[in-house]
Amino acid sequence: MPEKKRVAVVGASGYTGEELLRVLLRHPNIALESVTSRQQAGQSVARLLGPSVPPTALLFENLDPAEVAERAEVFFLALPHGVAAEYAVPLLQAGKIVFDLSADFRLKDAAVYLEYYKQEHPAPELLARSVYGLPELYRDALKQAQLVACPGCYPTSTILGLAPALKHGLLQLNSIVVNSLSGISGAGKKADTLYSFCERDENLTPYSVPSHRHIPEIEQELSRLAGQPVVISFTPHLVPLSRGMLTTTVASLLRPVPAAEIQNIYESHYQGERFVSVLPPDQLPETKRVLRTNNCEVAVRCDARTGRLLMFSAQDNLGKGAATQAVQAFNARFGFSESTGIA
Repeated sequence: MPEKKRVAVVGASGYTGEELLRVLLRHPNIALESVTSRQQAGQSVARLLGPSVPPTALLFENLDPAEVAERAEVFFLALPHGVAAEYAVPLLQAGKIVFDLSADFRLKDAAVYLEYYKQEHPAPELLARSVYGLPELYRDALKQAQLVACPGCYPTSTILGLAPALKHGLLQLNSIVVNSLSGISGAGKKADTLYSFCERDENLTPYSVPSHRHIPEIEQELSRLAGQPVVISFTPHLVPLSRGMLTTTVASLLRPVPAAEIQNIYESHYQGERFVSVLPPDQLPETKRVLRTNNCEVAVRCDARTGRLLMFSAQDNLGKGAATQAVQAFNARFGFSESTGIA
């Protein structure tokens, strides 16, 4: 057995943090040494998670960056944007490896961060060092990464649905329209009336239109895939699910392409990928099939009547959209099978 990596989780009491703990406690190559939470300090991790994880004597602690740095060699930051950088900077200075699940290091342009997050970037000098933690795009770069910027759920869903079409130059780049539906847990664990049961049950609503914070992250990665700037229209929706995400993307084709050829492009692009399934032409993605997994289902349809390509993807927003994808990136970084601990 490979030597276990000593791991700590900082800010572990939110939905993503809880899901991350469930995965890490089952991972055969991880020794979970420390779990921090200001709100849960002194409480038992086992009591919070229940019987879904192996027995653990860990308690939540309230530790500052210097204190937590002494506990482990690898750190997962499940903190709000702005706060994550306060830990990432000293941890990296101490030679630690950081997987940040916030938005602090996803964008490469500090001015764009200021525009969408309404604050100066706390550590702009680190942006060039971060590796975007989507293994299907950055597998080789992850092997040497010290700072991994784990993707958001909406970007993961959108990018995986679009990647083959962009890589093969199939689309008019000014025509991409994305509509994505997310379960309520995607908004985080908040004491906010907007996310209460009575407000969300039997209710659908768009939100953060037209400038959702994930737009520049999506456009950054799509532009890299296309080799030129990509601008999208993006509309997120809250749906009455605890967890799960379905994204539908529509774009105009540059030229007529047979449906069978497009299907083959998608299947070839994701051939060998453990966690992306391209569905056959008679099947479409469903959230129930990817619930509590790291899987993303992708399907594509050619609408010859309108000359548009329809792309669909489904994933668990707390899984492939957050916690399990971070562990997939961890596995890629340290040379473990990417499915270790998550499949």
